[in-house]
Amino acid sequence: MKKIFIIGNGFDLAHSLPTKYNPDFKSIAEGIEQISYFWDIYQSQVAEIWSDFENCLAFPDFNNLKEIFDGYAPDYFSDYEHDRNAIITQVDLNGNLMRALYLFANQAENEINLKEPLSQFIKFFTSNDLFVNMNYTHTLEMLYGINKDKVLHIHGEVGANNLILGYPEENYQPEKYYYDVRQKGRGPYREVDIEQHIEDMLEDGLFDYYTYTAYAFLIEKTKSFCKYYRIDLLNDFVKDEYIEEIEIIGHSCGIDFPYFEYLNRKYPTAKWIFNPFDDRTKDNVKKMINDIKIINYRIV
Repeated sequence: MKKIFIIGNGFDLAHSLPTKYNPDFKSIAEGIEQISYFWDIYQSQVAEIWSDFENCLAFPDFNNLKEIFDGYAPDYFSDYEHDRNAIITQVDLNGNLMRALYLFANQAENEINLKEPLSQFIKFFTSNDLFVNMNYTHTLEMLYGINKDKVLHIHGEVGANNLILGYPEENYQPEKYYYDVRQKGRGPYREVDIEQHIEDMLEDGLFDYYTYTAYAFLIEKTKSFCKYYRIDLLNDFVKDEYIEEIEIIGHSCGIDFPYFEYLNRKYPTAKWIFNPFDDRTKDNVKKMINDIKIINYRIV
């Protein structure tokens, strides 16, 4: 019987690898920041697991940036350019999630050789199985001897310089920016779109080049954390295989819906087996089953 396993972060966590969003990734990401404001723009969002974190990246809140940026206001009396573009430099030095992601993934990869395969997974896997791996690590290959040609690292893999992270592009929706109309800190306040706001401030002469560029640069950074779904890679991977079962291990089923939807369309008669690891995941599974209309399934 030909089978596809969809492998999520819970699989690596079951092997005691340091792959949690909090504290493993978050501590690395915060540790390489020069100042904390990049994390402050997501302060209205609470994230403890990967799916929450990736989703919250779509909803930045720029309302506290003015106070932060005031500390780096361009000094036009200085003879040095770095005193004028310090505000841009600070944006460049912060919010570098991809750098943190590579450090995080390599840290986890380096610990795999210290781990042992788990009996409950050994009995699952056969040489005929295919693996759609959402993780960056090579736990399957290194601990279970899975042939690399049988594994698709659809979010990228350690050593290949192709890691991806983030939210679906269409989900990007920054919080509305509250503009102090009189610029005296007492209101009245007007709710505006942040991108339109910085354009208006530049046009009205209330933003100089450096301040405008810093805002625009940071906005583009938050936009860059979008995840493009590689259905083409998945299609090439499964090719014309006849798949009878699709089993999910360690995935929250709270993100990555297009991949599940594609497999359900391609294999409408395949039996899906879900292994939710908590009540929230079970709710996600039930919702996804209903949303993409999986008809043959079992929740373990």
